[in-house]
Amino acid sequence: MAILSDSIPGLRGPRRFSAILWKNHDGMAALEFALIGPAFLALLLAVLYTMFIFLAQQMLETAAQSAARILLTGAAQTTTLANGNVGMNANDFKNAICNGYSGTTASGQAVSVLPLLPSMLSCSRLTVNITTAASYNVGSTAPPTFTYNGSGVITSTGTGYNYQSSGSGSSRIVVLQLIYLWPTGTGPLGLTLVNQPNGNRMIVATSVFTTEAYSCDASQTSC
Repeated sequence: MAILSDSIPGLRGPRRFSAILWKNHDGMAALEFALIGPAFLALLLAVLYTMFIFLAQQMLETAAQSAARILLTGAAQTTTLANGNVGMNANDFKNAICNGYSGTTASGQAVSVLPLLPSMLSCSRLTVNITTAASYNVGSTAPPTFTYNGSGVITSTGTGYNYQSSGSGSSRIVVLQLIYLWPTGTGPLGLTLVNQPNGNRMIVATSVFTTEAYSCDASQTSC
């Protein structure tokens, strides 16, 4: 064939063109990326999609540990706050998590605590649930059930600030839950970790502990 193409001038052009085309690799990288690029980008976005949820979970866990310490030491129950309240109610405790707090301890010492909730998390999406238990063999650590109306608005969270005590509340088993609605939506290739309406995922951080021995403020009959 080579002898024939060399002897026939009309066949030399196509033969040379095919040889040049076979040896020319220009544009191969772009072609390969066009084939595998979309799948690679989808995988990368899926990893980021999942990573942010785990990051939010870890931040919430850290906030829950810090918030638990306020209750564990009796600070939440006995501190005289800057707003005049002696001991934190539900709003005070959530505000302390979101914005920090200042006041005076039962022993008369000034105290100032920085916000416990990372700035990446919004206080408006946070729900705090506190209950007590008779023993550590409890079933109250399950995530709460939020109830929504037809428009996707929360009508009930099934949570509360249930820290009843008679006298000092020391040596009480407390279950603290921080519940957060993380806005996520649907990821690439149909990946979804949504478990609540409006494209949200509920993440929960739970801490169970026994409060330390502490004394009520002089103005309190129970704490």
